[in-house]
Amino acid sequence: MNLERLEQAFGSLVSPTPAQLRHALVSLSPCMEQLGPYIPEPLNLPYGRKVLFSTPHVEVVLIHLPTNQESIPHNHGDSFGWELVVSGTLTNMIYVQTNNENEVQRAQTTHVSTGEYYFVEPGEIHAIRNNGQSPVISVNVYSPPLRNCRQYCPFEPPSQY
Repeated sequence: MNLERLEQAFGSLVSPTPAQLRHALVSLSPCMEQLGPYIPEPLNLPYGRKVLFSTPHVEVVLIHLPTNQESIPHNHGDSFGWELVVSGTLTNMIYVQTNNENEVQRAQTTHVSTGEYYFVEPGEIHAIRNNGQSPVISVNVYSPPLRNCRQYCPFEPPSQY
């Protein structure tokens, strides 16, 4: 994956629609052979994260989610995005807020496998998890670039005895 390919796919996008952003990601056709040298190892988070390309309108991020790791529930602020799973199977968990503004409860779970895309709405609260036997690698594109993201505490209902 070189800067020239990223520039061709995303450089001319100014305030793209979700369809335009997805089209640019599809045109990139990222594969593991191209991404291998750039895969980030986790440091301060349960996943590795590397910004591959950024303009004032678009950000392209490479994610490495090792086996048995999970992000904290979070949103992407005012940004929307497309995420392409390049390797592995990702569990994407959608949350809704409880009566406590800092607390969320899981509402939906989907599985996204190699070659599949999923869309993240502005303000949508979600978390990602890797239950598989191999790392999950994804290429994520956001518009505008991520800022004002917020993390939440997952609500665990009391046990029923």
